[in-house]
Amino acid sequence: MRELQQRGLEDSYDLLTDREKEILQLLAEGRSNKEVASMLNLSTNTVETHRTRIMQKLDLHSAAEIVLYAVRKRIIS
Repeated sequence: MRELQQRGLEDSYDLLTDREKEILQLLAEGRSNKEVASMLNLSTNTVETHRTRIMQKLDLHSAAEIVLYAVRKRIIS
């Protein structure tokens, strides 16, 4: 919340980088870390790091919460 206020943002989604948004969408579509890494030409560790940061920024705690968040934000349908 503090970071949102400091940046003048209203939605925690705006804290995500473009790459994090891309990875969020792929994870929410049900892709594994390994699949995302292959698709984006990244290492699995890099995807896991992005996933961890996404979950921290959005205050999510499970893969199910990632999917639910993405559906609510209409990132996926």
